[in-house]
Amino acid sequence: MDDLDRKILEAINTVSPKSFISPVKVNDLLKMNETELGIRLMLLKKSGHVDVMTSEYPSSLTLPNAISKVYLTDLGRKTLNELR
Repeated sequence: MDDLDRKILEAINTVSPKSFISPVKVNDLLKMNETELGIRLMLLKKSGHVDVMTSEYPSSLTLPNAISKVYLTDLGRKTLNELR
């Protein structure tokens, strides 16, 4: 996990620490390329730090790779607290 992954976890925690949130709203804090954010979120999902929901019907709140919601898991919160 690098510094950018930590920033992504912090942004998710800031926007919505306990429930699913649109990754576009998270990106409002991060100002990342949406494709890069989607790739990072999928890697964080594989490591168990976040959970994601995808949608086959894109909207303005969906990333280009169809991620529509993102959630910080218990492991993600624990890791974030350890990194602080």
